[in-house]
Amino acid sequence: MFDLLRAEARKAAELIMRHDFIRIFAHYDVDGISASAVLAASLLRAGKPFHISYVRNPASDELEYSSDELVIFQDMGSGYPEVISSINADIIVIDHHFPYGKATPTRTFVHVNPHLAGLDGSFELSGSGTAYFVASELGENHDLSTIALLGIIGDKQQITAGNAQIVKEGLERGFIEERKGLNMISGKLKDVLWLSTEPYLGFNEPAEVDEFLEDISLSGDIELDELDEESEEKLANAIAIRLLGNNAYEGVFEQFIGRKYWLRHELVNNAFMLSEIVNACGRVSEHSVGFALCMRDESYLHRAYEIWMRFQSEVVEEIRKRRAEVQEGECIRYLIMERAPTTGPIASALSRCLFSDRPLIVVNIKNSIAKVSARSNARIAEKIDLAAVMRMAAEKVGGTGGGHSVAAGATVPPERVEEFIKEVDRLCYEFASV
Repeated sequence: MFDLLRAEARKAAELIMRHDFIRIFAHYDVDGISASAVLAASLLRAGKPFHISYVRNPASDELEYSSDELVIFQDMGSGYPEVISSINADIIVIDHHFPYGKATPTRTFVHVNPHLAGLDGSFELSGSGTAYFVASELGENHDLSTIALLGIIGDKQQITAGNAQIVKEGLERGFIEERKGLNMISGKLKDVLWLSTEPYLGFNEPAEVDEFLEDISLSGDIELDELDEESEEKLANAIAIRLLGNNAYEGVFEQFIGRKYWLRHELVNNAFMLSEIVNACGRVSEHSVGFALCMRDESYLHRAYEIWMRFQSEVVEEIRKRRAEVQEGECIRYLIMERAPTTGPIASALSRCLFSDRPLIVVNIKNSIAKVSARSNARIAEKIDLAAVMRMAAEKVGGTGGGHSVAAGATVPPERVEEFIKEVDRLCYEFASV
């Protein structure tokens, strides 16, 4: 598997070295931003100038490039063969989404994707991890394992297969440290529990947080990262009991209890916290701030924290407000919002920690566009592939969709949202009945 992936990554590196300028289009979330930073750092070291743009949908966003440039798509491209076929330039796709359709590129084309090498891009290698394999072929770039880890965490992947290889290299060379404990955001306990969406604990008032901590005899003013082992274990047990009572998906426990990763040379040491900050920057279109943080530019640190705090507060408030509005279909649950700050984090928190027994579809109608985030879990994905469901349902109503089996998305016409939801429900029922 790795031999096939490295062989394609080597082809990408060789094509990069033949060009004088690189044009990069990357996805706007934490995986896309960290993937672009991994590649950018390796390009700088190789003496290759570049220009990065962050896009949401390569099929609808304008892509500006010159035919003599090398065009690279990061954390996107594998599901857009028509876009690849229309580019009049050499192309590299560095992606981990499942490849759909057949591209007919007009020039040289290299496709680096774990699915093409026998790996599952939904769980075993992220977009940033795929970029790391390319960076490794461009030079000595093991320190970029820390940045690749941000996308792995942000896409809620498992530390297995390709992801495990990246973490292993970071550990062996001292760039990453693995610690026992809670894999959560940093801060005072009362703030962590109130603002947490991974996991989302369902507190409605700050007084509930105070009561929760009082019951386990912990002060809300203690920093989470400074807890001793006994206190952290006590907190973990209390959180687990609360999540079980809230109908959380069992896989949530594996991701936040047991181990956390410390980045020794990054501006934010807590890998989960840094991933959350970069993701917030991407979600509010402050991509350059998230990118600068990944590139270790300390002058952007304060601004990045401000963006994350405002974004996180808005998302948590939106989850509290919207949880009672979740509706039931035959096979799915769904939520239709207007002018919400985001969809993905809301969908993830609700589906993982409150409504884990069915696929959850969250629609946000904003600026004459209906943005959709669909979430489930590995158990549901054994029968229902949300990437396929989003693609087929969106195409039926004149939109576009795709993603992963457990986390997918779509963009559809606002006036056809109800029709879209009905089609998603029908398809999910059809998948589940097989």
